[in-house]
This record gives sequence, C-alpha cells and structure tokens, in this order.
Amino acid sequence: MVEVRDGTRVVASLRPGKPCRATIGPTEMIIGGPPLISQLGDTRWTGKDGPSGTTLEREGDRVARIFPIGDRATLGVFDLDGIAMLSVHTTPAGANVTDAAARLLRTLAVNGDQIVADHPSLVVTGTHDVLLASVLIAPELSPEVRMLAACERVLVTEKKEL
Repeated sequence: MVEVRDGTRVVASLRPGKPCRATIGPTEMIIGGPPLISQLGDTRWTGKDGPSGTTLEREGDRVARIFPIGDRATLGVFDLDGIAMLSVHTTPAGANVTDAAARLLRTLAVNGDQIVADHPSLVVTGTHDVLLASVLIAPELSPEVRMLAACERVLVTEKKEL
C-alpha cells in the first residue's frame, strides 16, 4: 500500500490492484480498468485512452488529460485547453514538478524507502515511483483527478514495480 503522510497522519493512500483503491481525505474511489471506470456516489468517472493520453471524464464531460511524455520519465496532467496543470520530470534524485509556465512547484526526493516532497511537506511510502507520488500529492488537481491519475499510473502503464 502507498501512503502519504503529513508528519502526523495519513492524508492519502493507494492500494494497487484490480480494482485500484485510492483515498484522499474522506473520499475513497474504487477504480477498475483499463479502461478506467469508477462510481463515486451518483457520479460516474471514466478514463478513455487515445493517442494524446488518457482523457478523464465525469458523467461524460471531459475534465482533464493525462499524458506520458517522451520516454515516460515525465508525466503531464492537462486541462481542457491543453494547458499543463502539472508537469513532472524525473531527475537522478527524484522529480521536479512544474506548472504551465515551467515554474517549480515542488521537488520530490527519494530517501531510502520514502519519497519526500517539499511543498507541501509530505512523505510517501510504499513506492519508489516518483511520477505516481507526484500526482497523488498534487494539490493543484482535484482529489478525484489525483486518485484517477494515480490508479491510471498503476493500472494502465507497463510499470511492474512501484
């Protein structure tokens, strides 16, 4: 299980598998796939794969797009206008997360069996995948998009080891 801690408590978690279970705060989503599908209360969420990535939809309305860039050492989450809400680029030590203007939002560093983020100050355990950790902790994204993007990372990609 992947857990995100703020120092005193678990603020998010991800249980990889089929289905994938993700929790952020009081909200839990059970996500199946591929293709991604989840029901949260009366709201149906889906993820449709295409040549430009996975488009996330809420009740059939597009919400965001997730796209692995290049050699999959980077990942982007884009709004409906194609503007990056979040871009993650791996580094030898971890990852840098930037916004649409390429401003640094946060860095993640692999520290033993943990991934440490600086803004917000969080610790991720249960994975070495900095791309997964980056989307799971991203306050720029709604909790539902974060959970869907994290489960998309573990369900759809070919990555075998978290």
